[in-house]
Amino acid sequence: MKITRFPRGTRIRVRKGRFPMDPALVGRTGLVLHPDWLVAEKVGVQLDGEERLRTFTEDELEAV
Repeated sequence: MKITRFPRGTRIRVRKGRFPMDPALVGRTGLVLHPDWLVAEKVGVQLDGEERLRTFTEDELEAV
């Protein structure tokens, strides 16, 4: 059973990970809404000021 590093409700900050991403996302904060238990390392996050859910890998996030 996989245990996520970022359970639902965790406040996070986006950081540069191993995959290319929009540089404007780095440093933004948000809230974990959907840790994906089925797909390793995928986390659904709602960034502050946005309504949509974005998907990040665990190495692109840090807890704040």
